[in-house]
Amino acid sequence: MQAIPANSIDYIFTDPAYADSVQYGELNFVWEAWLGLDTNWHSQEIVVNAVRKKDEADWSRLMAAAMAECYRVLKPGRWVSLCYHDTSEGTWGLVQDIMAEAGFVVDKSDKTLFIETSEKSSNQRVADNVTKRDLVLNFRKPKPGEWKVTQIFIPANVDVPTFNELARQIVRDYLTRHPGATKDRIYDTVVSCMVRKGQMEAHDFEVLLKSVAEEVQQPVKEDLFRNKEPDLWGSHVQSRWYLKETADQVDQAEQAKEDAAATRLSKFMGEHLKKRPELEGVHYSDLFEQYLPVQDKPRRLLADWLPEYFIKTPSGTWRLPDKEEADQLAQLREQGTLRRIKRFANALIDGVPIRDKDRPGGDVDLLDWLRQCRRAGLYEQGRAIYEKGGLNLGNLSDEQQIEAEDDYRICVRRGSDEKPKPKRKSRKKQSDDE
Repeated sequence: MQAIPANSIDYIFTDPAYADSVQYGELNFVWEAWLGLDTNWHSQEIVVNAVRKKDEADWSRLMAAAMAECYRVLKPGRWVSLCYHDTSEGTWGLVQDIMAEAGFVVDKSDKTLFIETSEKSSNQRVADNVTKRDLVLNFRKPKPGEWKVTQIFIPANVDVPTFNELARQIVRDYLTRHPGATKDRIYDTVVSCMVRKGQMEAHDFEVLLKSVAEEVQQPVKEDLFRNKEPDLWGSHVQSRWYLKETADQVDQAEQAKEDAAATRLSKFMGEHLKKRPELEGVHYSDLFEQYLPVQDKPRRLLADWLPEYFIKTPSGTWRLPDKEEADQLAQLREQGTLRRIKRFANALIDGVPIRDKDRPGGDVDLLDWLRQCRRAGLYEQGRAIYEKGGLNLGNLSDEQQIEAEDDYRICVRRGSDEKPKPKRKSRKKQSDDE
């Protein structure tokens, strides 16, 4: 598209590559060789392929470059329709992030748009991952002087109050994932989310950081037993930053948004599973489709708050909680327990010191946190709690020890592949289609 002038296209419809789902170059290699076509385009193919040493980072980088070109050539105020259907949880959020970073704003519609795929290729018919219909996501290029608040990125030319609020939110989200991070890491994260670089002075960042986080200074170790001697440059101490308790709470307005979105998903899940009683849960991509039309979306990403309302099944799908589980989840939300568990476990994973206020009360609490991680699908965090959290099985009863070991094994086994299994048609549905 480099030959196309900027701001010259009225509309774009694109059906981009789905990571490792379809190997376009390899599927067409025989035909291209037979026709004598130039295959140099394979080096720039947007695909995940271990043999060709193309990983998810390559896919994301090339996809971002392609969408940036779409943004450049599209006229302000005009639309791009992105036909997409991938069963991987991670790529749904990634596609939205890529479009937001390019500068697009997502369509706020009360309906979800699809393209029915009644005609399928031979590869689609025999593959495990059968897509019944393709989801269409619409994005708009803002007009000059217009800005929209996104969940992840800070738009250019945004007013100061909005800039500060978005930057504070980025800091809160980062310190939830990486408690005890250093100031330079937090600063780099904020800057990386700014559409236009260089908008923030160091002093302004210091004020912003202190409004949501607290500094904890710790001695630098000379070795395992000795602290480094004090010096004039302060290199004998290291500052780490942790969220303030006041900044960690989800305010009532945000809680109401999450409750409303969860109610919508609950209704859909109940109806979906009633029609398909052979399924143990609903796939993330189906939930995401239902979440898209929500007009007033919560600030947190769907993947972040979904475990606080629903239960992850062994196959990686999601189901409604029973009455007892629903009461437990409501209590966890009210107390902010899952957020506290994430902070504690993520600190263990990153290998950083843990604040006393973030620690559990004892081995029984650790056992409960391990159980909550297993139920919420936080398998990496559950494994870290068992292996690095200081759990002393000797302080637990025999029954509790068995429970802890079972939860740990489940976290290890399911955590080895975080992606949910591909959706499959039921035998009855397959028979009807045939």
